[in-house]
Amino acid sequence: MIKTISKTDLETCIHRVRNAGDKDRSDDKYNKASVLVLFINDEIKKNSSILMIKRKDNLRKHAGQIAFPGGKKENGDLNLKETAIRETKEEINIFREHYNIVGNLPKFFTGTGYVVTPFLGIINSKTNWQKLLKPNLSEVEQIFFPPTEYLLLPKFHLREKPPINSSMSMTWTINFDGKNIWGLTARVLVTISAGLGLREFPPCDDI
Repeated sequence: MIKTISKTDLETCIHRVRNAGDKDRSDDKYNKASVLVLFINDEIKKNSSILMIKRKDNLRKHAGQIAFPGGKKENGDLNLKETAIRETKEEINIFREHYNIVGNLPKFFTGTGYVVTPFLGIINSKTNWQKLLKPNLSEVEQIFFPPTEYLLLPKFHLREKPPINSSMSMTWTINFDGKNIWGLTARVLVTISAGLGLREFPPCDDI
């Protein structure tokens, strides 16, 4: 059973995962992007959840998909960490002072032409983040908080063929409350699960 997620847990995960990203390849033809995986601890109930979003159905790319806050690096971003911070603010109105970033995982490549760096962080429960939280309705349809235990336990991880219009050969899927989490988002969750010692590391042959 997964309870609260500490900074030490994430540091251990990041250390274990440091060589478990995608196969080495040139990223010159990929758009650089980053996402922010935010853990929320409930110290009273002694459990945790992960902040996730559902993207709008009318977006040009990744429409309707379940994801973490994040996006493409812009020229004004100093680095990919700054990209994740900026995108999180723009998409769900969570600011840098509302969470602590522990570190990042290796690069993950997508079939849609992105090379993505996931950053892991923990929401600071002593801030007023919940009062400020709101979706940017031009991009985000919904914000929700699946239990960490459900997302990271191997019994909920399925390996299967991707949708017909995907360029991926295989994908991980996690079904939660009628929502289908797949592609990069599911792959990152499965990798975090492995980094926390809950399962074996996933193969690197999705694309």
